[in-house]
Amino acid sequence: MCVAAYLTQQQADSAPDKGGVSILRGGDAWSGSSSRVRRTVEPKASEQHPASAGAVLIDNVTRVRDGDTIVVGLIPIRIANLDCAEKGTAAGDAATVRVRDLVAGAQLTCTLEGRRSYDREVGLCALPDGRDLGEVMIGDGACGRWR
Repeated sequence: MCVAAYLTQQQADSAPDKGGVSILRGGDAWSGSSSRVRRTVEPKASEQHPASAGAVLIDNVTRVRDGDTIVVGLIPIRIANLDCAEKGTAAGDAATVRVRDLVAGAQLTCTLEGRRSYDREVGLCALPDGRDLGEVMIGDGACGRWR
């Protein structure tokens, strides 16, 4: 059985934790953004997710969000230990272009750390030749090391 409910932003934000239950939020059409926003009630970003700790994901890159966030298969991954400038800045846009060049058409092997940052899993990803994606970005000067 599937039940759908449309909630206001306030209702979605104050919803109790339902153990990963998805909440679809409508009503953004008035603000000009997508009316099909998916929001998942998740534990805080700093909490560990033992189910994904050490998990290895091998799949093609399907999207590059910015210099330090890619989507591998259907999983958004925040590259661990990498700090890139924000998209929309000259340095951030250059980092996005660089990571896009590195991963275009590539199948990556990503090891998840078992923690999340917003909607993303945090992990280390290796390029097909074995090089660490984050280390390549740092070595190229496209991004810095997150401390």
